[in-house]
Amino acid sequence: MAVTLTFSPTIDGVSFNDALEGGGTGLSFGNVINGTYSPMVDQVQNEGAMQVYMHHDAVTDPITNVELFLQVYGASSGFTYGGQRSGVNDYDALLLAGSDSGTSKNNLDGMSGGIWVDMDWDAITLNQFDVDSFPTAVKIFGKNDEGININNGIIISNQCMVHDDSGETAAITPEDGKIGKSGDTVLGTNAHLKFRIYLPTAWTEGGNYQVELACAYRYTA
Repeated sequence: MAVTLTFSPTIDGVSFNDALEGGGTGLSFGNVINGTYSPMVDQVQNEGAMQVYMHHDAVTDPITNVELFLQVYGASSGFTYGGQRSGVNDYDALLLAGSDSGTSKNNLDGMSGGIWVDMDWDAITLNQFDVDSFPTAVKIFGKNDEGININNGIIISNQCMVHDDSGETAAITPEDGKIGKSGDTVLGTNAHLKFRIYLPTAWTEGGNYQVELACAYRYTA
């Protein structure tokens, strides 16, 4: 049988349902101001992140080779683009922002840009999105061509794997690129990721940006 992967704001939860420009529902980062990031609570204290859980409905085996990448809006969702430019222009712009990005975790120097993912699910606030100190856990889409397409996807780290044991609990023996089926406490049942979108101070073109966060994986049943 086909195995469905769900992106959710809560562990084992239902899909994101933010209303999107152009129609449909999904995940919205909201507004971001030049020289900052979103979602943001307190920039100086490095607070704020979009919490994303990935889980699936396989009943026999885990899914493997799980990787993340960006693609042009509408490429797989079929949604209608609702921004100010085009899906291709937004995709190119966000990947360029990531490629040129600085490495300030809270963008206090105004040089960070693009979409970032932190795969250390329980990193303390001070350390989250610290790409210089934790380069295996924190990735920038577009930097060194990572996450730009299915051939250059970002393999999810074992550091993101959790399960629900009367509360969120680290997997016992997680592995890179694997998410266990329901009840699997060894590999974990959910990948808990944190995302931000950053804008450098010099960013000049505002408005709504839309891009697809895509995931590829292998499954049996």
